[in-house]
Amino acid sequence: MSTTLVPLDPAISPVRSTRVLNISANLLPEEIVAARQARRTRGLVLVVVAAVAALCASWFGLAHHQKQQADQDLAKATAAVTDLQHDQREFTETLQVQADTKLLSEQLTAVMANDMDWAALLATLRSAGTPSDISVSGVNGQLNSAEGGSSTANVLPGSATDTVGSLLVSGKGPDKKAVAAYVDLLGRQTVVANPYVTSVASEESGGVSFSLRVDITRAALCGRFTTACTTSGGK
Repeated sequence: MSTTLVPLDPAISPVRSTRVLNISANLLPEEIVAARQARRTRGLVLVVVAAVAALCASWFGLAHHQKQQADQDLAKATAAVTDLQHDQREFTETLQVQADTKLLSEQLTAVMANDMDWAALLATLRSAGTPSDISVSGVNGQLNSAEGGSSTANVLPGSATDTVGSLLVSGKGPDKKAVAAYVDLLGRQTVVANPYVTSVASEESGGVSFSLRVDITRAALCGRFTTACTTSGGK
């Protein structure tokens, strides 16, 4: 028995004989594709609208809660104010006394605006004469106005000192040089200004007697209800 082998066609290989052709085609109608896209778009829009609605509802709920909390706080504050006003009635007399005291203090401040420490002013006049052996025997002073207002009528030329009154000072000294030194020292003070001698006369017992005029500056004004007075009337 014999077998005859028939050669295969070399032009067709087993791989080529079993290969599926790479051919594709979209056979769906365009209407169906458009309908599917429309449904997807509509679904996406519905999801977005639902999300926005949920956010708005959450915001409204939060705002409503905050309003309720604010209303409660306002009610508590109103109740507290009412209680305080009710309790304040018990201190009506005390509050009235405080108001009257404040008003009185303001009135005293206005009335005593021209208050002055005359003792300190006299101490300044006397202490200024000590280095020159000047003794003050008399002082006559007055303010320019009842309100203690300033005046420039008595200010010497070239001086910008704000004066509120004047003093007439009389005293004795060893000689005219001592009187001149006294006047020079008075010119260096802050509570007085513009001193000048009106008369100088020799004494039979020796020495000289003098009279001088000096202006009172605003720095001399002080008191309990205005500017506090210092212990010293000079610089």
